[in-house]
Parts: sequence; C-alpha cells; structure tokens
Amino acid sequence: MPRYELVMITKALERPETVTVVKRAVQSLLEKGAIVRQVESLGERKLPYIMRAHTENFTQGRYFVVEFDGPTTLVSSMSQLLKQDLDIIRPNIIKKEVKLFPDPPCPGIVTKEPDYYSPNPSAWFGAEDVKLEKFVKKDKRMKVRKEKRRERRELRKQQEKEQQEMQ
Repeated sequence: MPRYELVMITKALERPETVTVVKRAVQSLLEKGAIVRQVESLGERKLPYIMRAHTENFTQGRYFVVEFDGPTTLVSSMSQLLKQDLDIIRPNIIKKEVKLFPDPPCPGIVTKEPDYYSPNPSAWFGAEDVKLEKFVKKDKRMKVRKEKRRERRELRKQQEKEQQEMQ
C-alpha cells in the first residue's frame, strides 16, 4: 500500500471539539482500511488568505498532518468525505514517497577511499585535487598561448626585416 499524507485545515475550535474533528477523520480512514502512521498538529495559525468553505469565510485555522498507508481507491472517497465535513476547511491528500535508503551524505565530504586502479583521475584524488588539476590545465593552456604569441611576434619581426632588406 502506498503512503499518503492528509494535510487538513480545521476551524479554529476549542481543544475538545478539535480533538473530535481529528478523531472523526482518523476513524473514517481506519474504517476504509488505512493504517495510520502518525498524527501531527501544526497548531493554530492565521490563514494565508480568506478561505471560503460551507458558505463561511475563515481567517484562522488549525493545521493537522496525518500520515497513513492505504489502498489507492481510498483517496477519492476520503477526499469527498472530508470535503463534506463542516468542521474541516481544506482537506488535501498527497502521495508521499517512501525512501528505502537514507539520503547520501553531503557531496562536499569525501567518504570513500580513492580508487587508484580507476582510469578516471578524479577517482585517484579528492575533490580538491581535481579542482587543482583543472587550474593546472588552465595554467598550461595559458603558457601555450603565450608561447604562440611570442612565436607570432618573432615571425612578424622577421617578415618586417625581410621587407626592409628587399627595399
């Protein structure tokens, strides 16, 4: 079963009434065959704009996040059911990706030993050495350019001398 996240904004009710609203939503999830993993309250906040629901305008709301696993058929029926609830201003169900492996460490930190048998020079050295290698290549290119300019100047001087001698 895929993992989903239900983000809902409820009316800014008193605590006992808010608890019953969240219980009602979680209970309906359980009845439809979902496995609730986590319920988190993000607190009461001012809404980013005036929201209209059930012929009322709202400026304050309580935010909740419910993480659950459930069948794919559950999403459409649950969103309809939650939209009909008079105490919920805005329900939103999002499919959440489950990461099987944690994120790799920061790419700026070298965590493995260099592979000296690899034909790729960047595997021989750390990232700093590869950057230095780029600068060395750039310096070599600059030296080659300077040599070519010097050769061109010498050629021009020789040609000018020949022309002067011819005259």
